[in-house]
Amino acid sequence: MQVQRSSITSDILGRYYTNSYVGAILVSSMGAISPESVLDLGAGDGVLTAAAAKIWQDATYYTVDIDENARSASLPKLLGSSFRHHVGDALSSAIEKELGLNLGCADLAICNPPYIRHQWRKGFASILEDAGLSHVLPKLADMPAEILFIAQNLRFLRKHGRLGLIVPDGVIAGERFAGLRNALATEHCIERVIELPRGIFRKTEAKAHILVMSKSGEGPDEILVQRLDESGVLSPELKIRREQATGRLDYSFLARGMGNKRTKQTRIGDVTISLSRGSFSSSQRTKCDFPVLHTTDLGPAVDVVSRKFCMPSALAKQGQFNLAKPGDILVGRVGRNFEEKVCIVKSGTVAVSDCIFILRVAPEHRDSVFAYLKSSPGREALSFSSHGVGAKFLTIDALRNILFKSK
Repeated sequence: MQVQRSSITSDILGRYYTNSYVGAILVSSMGAISPESVLDLGAGDGVLTAAAAKIWQDATYYTVDIDENARSASLPKLLGSSFRHHVGDALSSAIEKELGLNLGCADLAICNPPYIRHQWRKGFASILEDAGLSHVLPKLADMPAEILFIAQNLRFLRKHGRLGLIVPDGVIAGERFAGLRNALATEHCIERVIELPRGIFRKTEAKAHILVMSKSGEGPDEILVQRLDESGVLSPELKIRREQATGRLDYSFLARGMGNKRTKQTRIGDVTISLSRGSFSSSQRTKCDFPVLHTTDLGPAVDVVSRKFCMPSALAKQGQFNLAKPGDILVGRVGRNFEEKVCIVKSGTVAVSDCIFILRVAPEHRDSVFAYLKSSPGREALSFSSHGVGAKFLTIDALRNILFKSK
């Protein structure tokens, strides 16, 4: 079955509406359970609740959406009195009173949270504290909506209650959210992660994953990781130990790493002398009176930086900027098809934008690293190592961890 794309992209509230087939996959991944109460915060079109109702027909459903025109508001009229809808803010610290469902009582929760950052409110701190997630980022005020929605769902669930979400790529693969993954896997229990294909949300390259977990630290010792391909077929399962959850949990990255164990490989980071970003932002670049190389100047056919980008020697000697020198490998780090934007500096000194990494490796490994990153497997490794809700981006640690075959 071909996975159909949604007809709606993100709206003003940061919502990406769930594909009905993906909703069915999420619900079927929750396991053989018989919940009496099901919660859907930020229900939107009601796709997740509709998918759940096909399986758990005897449950009582509680849906919440801040938009009074959301399609989920019509569920009680369409499907009967076992569906109770509330128009309001799902992140209200007193939502249980308005909804008529006590905290710690729901058997199951399903959710596709919006991908936005809410203006901080005092009530958010208590939501995070109640769920044991107040420590997962350095600053409480930096908590994005997806973490707040995870916390709110956990507050409603009873012990061992189950939660199924669609979360952005950063939650599963981002270095910034390593603490969150550790908390969800140790203080609670991550059971399954399913990587969804890019483009599942129409008009965006947003990458997302299904995350299935239970409340409490008890459960299986292994996390099952899969990928749903564009034809709607689930991959075989990879098994990751719970204590490894701090690292990445995206199938593409993990599968590639496991495959590389069959041959002797070297981490790029192990042969790296230095790795940094260029000095110039897009706005600064346009004001410079010397050439600045940007990702728009690169492509699959560009192997060597053109001499027209060489910086005047007098400026280069001033040492004011982070400049690329002969032998440096330049790697695009952000944007569509960034993995095709790899080249090397053969002569001169080059100023580059902050959308490009300057990779300086030991001379004896330079040719091997460059040849690998320019190859089809290298481009795949760069792509699989990236993450991001919208535009893909590569981090320094992700580039360091890419494996190549050394001589």
